This record gives sequence, C-alpha cells and structure tokens, in this order.
Amino acid sequence: MNQQEDILCERRTYSNDSSTHSHNFAQLILPLEGKLEITTDNHNLQLDADHLFFIPPGLDHTFYARERNEFLVLDIPVSSFPEVYQTNVNNELFMELTEKLRAIRLLMSYESYPDKNRSRGLTDLLRYTSGLLFHTAVPASIDYIHQHFFEKISLEQLALLEHFNATYYCEWFNKKMGVTPITYIQNIRLKKARELLQETDLSVMEIAQRVGYEQQSSLTRLFRKHLGQSPRAYRST
Repeated sequence: MNQQEDILCERRTYSNDSSTHSHNFAQLILPLEGKLEITTDNHNLQLDADHLFFIPPGLDHTFYARERNEFLVLDIPVSSFPEVYQTNVNNELFMELTEKLRAIRLLMSYESYPDKNRSRGLTDLLRYTSGLLFHTAVPASIDYIHQHFFEKISLEQLALLEHFNATYYCEWFNKKMGVTPITYIQNIRLKKARELLQETDLSVMEIAQRVGYEQQSSLTRLFRKHLGQSPRAYRST
C-alpha cells in the first residue's frame, strides 16, 4: 500500500491499461477532461467532468480510461482532514459537482502548479471542501463546537441543536465521542492554543482569549492538567 504524508495535488492522465490498487491515504478525483472508468465493491461508474469521486484509505479500486483525459487528483492523508471530519472519510463518495464544487475545482487546479508557497491555500481549500462533502455526516452540535469553540457554549445550546434535553445529550455525546462535551471543547481549545504558541508571537493572554478563555489562568490550568506545564514553558520547549 502506498505511503503518503502530505497533501499532494496533481494533474494526471490515465491510460487504457486497467490497474487495481489501494493506498493508505484518501484520494479526491476531479475530472478536467475526458472520462475515467472506476470499479469498486460498491461502484461501477464512469467519472466525467460533471462529477467527483472520493476514494477512502484502503479501498481497492480498478480504473482505466478509453479516451483523451486529464484529472485533478488530491492524495490526502487522513490527518490532513479537519478533525471534525476525520471519522467520516471511510466511505467512498460519488457525487455531482455543484456550482461551489466547480469553483473549488478551479482553485485547486491553480494550486496544482508547483509552488511551495501554496500549501497553506491547499489546506484551506481542503477544509472548505471537506465541509461540503461530509457536513451531512457530522452532527450539528459537533460541527457547531468546531466553528465556535472560542465562544461561550452551553450544554443546553448544544442539546437544542440535536433536539435532545441536556441530560440525554451528555449521554449521547459521551457514547459517540468517548468524552464529555466539556472535555471535547477543552481538547479543541488546547490543540488550538498549542498551535498559536508554536506559530505566533501572541502573548499567553491573547491566546487564552482567542481560544475562549477570559482569563489567562484558565488556559494555564488546562495546560498543567493535560501537559504538566504552563503555556510559557510549552512555548520554550
């Protein structure tokens, strides 16, 4: 099985020689010209310029092309997907290109030209595309947490999004995610704070406020609880 560590976006052509393989990364195929015949256990399809196909990691697939073709292909390690969608990339997906997805195809086509300064743009496009592809698979309250983790979020507010009462919501969330809603929010804030400490010169107070805490001490307690050190000590390591 092929190895892939970073997002790779390339223009590719395919021959009429049938090939079967799988890989440990996901693959998003966006046709630019021509058609590609693809067969999996669940699909036997002809991928044309009006559709896309998402291949999850580990899926055996057979493909070939009978005519002139060009495809925009993204090889994507699962870790590169936004965390909220990482559990939803295990199923293949064949879907029609909407107006938004056509616009994204154009932007990704630009990103396919070699330029080391475009990797951030590709990551941002993947984040947006993931939302369009998988939003129906992500519960509304979990998606809300990822979009608003830096704000005050109440259990009642989250429960309402799922049409549950607060007590049942906590039980449902714990079974689904393996942690309580409060712990889940804290984990997201901690991850974001660590990124900001490593990638910016913002003060600890500014970072605390950016991830949803009014007081720096709240962020410090979170770091000591999970990492055994203060934010400042973490930054200096």
